[in-house]
Amino acid sequence: MKNYKLLMKLDTPLKLISALGLLVSLVELFIMSVLADALAFLSIPDAYWGLIDATLLVLFLFPVLYTLVFQKLQSEERYRQANDAALDAIVLINDKNEIASWNPAAQKLFLYSSDEVLGHPIHQLFTQSADVDKSRLAGVDVQTETLVEALAKRKNGGELPVEMSYASFKIRGRQYEFRFIRDISERKQAEASLIKLSLAVEQSPSSIIITGLDGSIEYTNQAFTTVTGYSAGEVMGKNPRILQSGKTPVATYADMWLHLTRGDTWRGELINRRKDGSESIESAVFSPVRQADGHITNYLAIQTDITEQKQAEARIERLAHFDQLTGLPNRSQLNDRFKYALSLAQRNDKSLTVMFLDIDHFKNINDTLGHDIGDQVLIEIAERLNGASRDEDTVSRQSGDEFILILPDAGVDGATRVALKLMGVLSRPFQLKQNELIITPSIGIAIYPSDGNDLETLTQNAEIAMYRAKQEGRNNFCFFMQEMQVHSARTLQLSNGLHHALAHNELQLHYQPQISTGDGHIVGAEALLRWQHPVLGFISPAEFIPIAENGGQIIPIGEWVIRTACKQLKDWMNDGLPPMIMAVNLSAVQFRQANITERIIGILDEIQLPHEYLEVELTEAVAMDDPVAAIAVMDKLHEQGIRMSIDDFGTGYSSLSYLKKFKVYKLKIDQSFVRDITDDSDDKAIVTAIINLAHSLNMQTIAEGVETVGQLSFLRLQGCDEMQGYYFSKPLPAEQFEAYVKAFNPHKNLGSSNI
Repeated sequence: MKNYKLLMKLDTPLKLISALGLLVSLVELFIMSVLADALAFLSIPDAYWGLIDATLLVLFLFPVLYTLVFQKLQSEERYRQANDAALDAIVLINDKNEIASWNPAAQKLFLYSSDEVLGHPIHQLFTQSADVDKSRLAGVDVQTETLVEALAKRKNGGELPVEMSYASFKIRGRQYEFRFIRDISERKQAEASLIKLSLAVEQSPSSIIITGLDGSIEYTNQAFTTVTGYSAGEVMGKNPRILQSGKTPVATYADMWLHLTRGDTWRGELINRRKDGSESIESAVFSPVRQADGHITNYLAIQTDITEQKQAEARIERLAHFDQLTGLPNRSQLNDRFKYALSLAQRNDKSLTVMFLDIDHFKNINDTLGHDIGDQVLIEIAERLNGASRDEDTVSRQSGDEFILILPDAGVDGATRVALKLMGVLSRPFQLKQNELIITPSIGIAIYPSDGNDLETLTQNAEIAMYRAKQEGRNNFCFFMQEMQVHSARTLQLSNGLHHALAHNELQLHYQPQISTGDGHIVGAEALLRWQHPVLGFISPAEFIPIAENGGQIIPIGEWVIRTACKQLKDWMNDGLPPMIMAVNLSAVQFRQANITERIIGILDEIQLPHEYLEVELTEAVAMDDPVAAIAVMDKLHEQGIRMSIDDFGTGYSSLSYLKKFKVYKLKIDQSFVRDITDDSDDKAIVTAIINLAHSLNMQTIAEGVETVGQLSFLRLQGCDEMQGYYFSKPLPAEQFEAYVKAFNPHKNLGSSNI
């Protein structure tokens, strides 16, 4: 290297010397020619001519030899310059596979100086590789080899991917090899990035399509095949319109091409058709592909299959706005449709009808046939209601068996026609699993604007009217009237008051004596519930007990009645009053409690009242509502020594086959038959029949509502066992009843009948 540096400094002088050398050579040739001619005329001894020839030869050859040596030095200088300027590493290897020399590019590549590597084996600069470690000396003058790749080991411990080629040659019989080494790390990174990009595109979950400017498909990835069912070969060169389903609006495609021809990106949704004919919804992004100079060469489409997402959104939408069972609009959707219908009615000064429809006794279907049958009935009801409605009407299911209908531009006459039509379509038998069911509705009707200006008010008033339709016999429809609202408001006020009546000591028990027609003695008392409201005053049991039953308050109230009445009887007996039977009414809600027997027994045991002194009265309607369950409860109570009686007998539809199975000891004749017993032959016949029926079944009878001597006389004549009514005493508070019992004269009360 030092020689090279020196030659670089002497480069210009050497060129001058070379030129002078050639000039001197020419001059010497001329002089030698002249001297040869001159010497020919001189007589010189032969012994000296050999010396003269040698001298002249030396003088002649010196310039030539000088020129050849200088030219060789020039060739080496040109090699050195090329070697140093090379961008690739050049390493010279001798026949011992040792490094003989290398250029600056090799030093830059491996980070070693020449002194650190000269004379060292070449394989130390590479990771283990057979192609690198083996000797490349092939024993030929010059040969080149195919490119190979290897990992170069750098001085700093790093590794670098390189590409090598070989050239072998001989000098003076020794074999040498040039290795031309190129750093390919950037190319490898580019190749890796390209591979990643290729894999990412091919394995992308989104369909990727590349088209030419004419729209012909040039590339599709695997996701495209998965989504559409078309292989790449089947669509190559074709236009993407083969995917069109015909359901994407034409305006969407026009907007897409408008963006693309402007060089802009377009985003939107497309409804496409797969190869098998099924449809898919895809979220698409279309973009132009530009070269570095901005020239557009292709179009790129990235499409994501969102079919399942759209279906899920549709399901969520239906769940949010439609009833899951029937598919009818729910409350939320009903509210939206009502707002629209109301805006039309207000703008056009038209009426708007809201109907509240409830299926009569639907609970019986669920209880007897099961909820699956009940659901099928509701589905068919929904279909029939929809079929009987106009396109502009809305049929909505709210909950259970309740439906709300909105009828735009329908007044009283229109609502009447629709109500009759609905009742007609629902009256047709329902055939479900070999069961034929007859369904009847009760319909309440409220009309905008007379009955309300919003959905909540109109629905509330229609519901009030529906309950009036039920009270009037069901299978009917009823228009809302203002007095219904007053009644509804009072019902709500009483229902709220009942929640606090017990805690505020507003409830009382009055006791009405029951008299034996045999000897005139008091044999029992009926506990009757009274409510003194702090604002409304005395509330009739006929009014508040149904409210308590509907609202669920009857459970704690009924238990309070049993406990209070039994305790009062126990106190009277402890105070010396003669033992008697305490009759307590049991509501339908109480009777359906699974543990009603245990509750009653628990109260009696807690108070320590013998079981035989309690009589539980059950209305005929309650007993016959579910006679099998009634028999089971009666049997349990009878086993515990608790008496059972049927209240209001004759007002229901008793089955004699069930009546004889009931563990009851007394039938209570309803006061509606007693009231006109002295004048009405039908009442006389009914009362006589009830008494005879009871006696034939070894049961006793008691008549309630006895107010006159004539009634008393007839009942005694027919053999009625007991009586109660205002003829003897009205219901009395506990203190007054106690006084009445103490002052009671059995002969006086029955003696006036002259029987």
